[in-house]
Amino acid sequence: MADAQEIVITLSAPDLETINELIADGAVDSVADFVQRAVRLVLDDVEAGGELSAEAFETAEMSDALARALEEVETVFRRNRG
Repeated sequence: MADAQEIVITLSAPDLETINELIADGAVDSVADFVQRAVRLVLDDVEAGGELSAEAFETAEMSDALARALEEVETVFRRNRG
């Protein structure tokens, strides 16, 4: 990604283990690839008119840290859209 910006994220050990299993299985190339795909999926949904609600985060099986990160992504996305 030519316009990519490097960031630091924190993942739970089980989440990272799962991502590493996906890498070993060839489903994704790297942790960065997984995160980029996950973020793109969420942003595509938001762009299509989907709402990221608190209820969606409460019912989804994801770590609290991931839920907070996705909320931050949504906030930044909406702020940048004007």
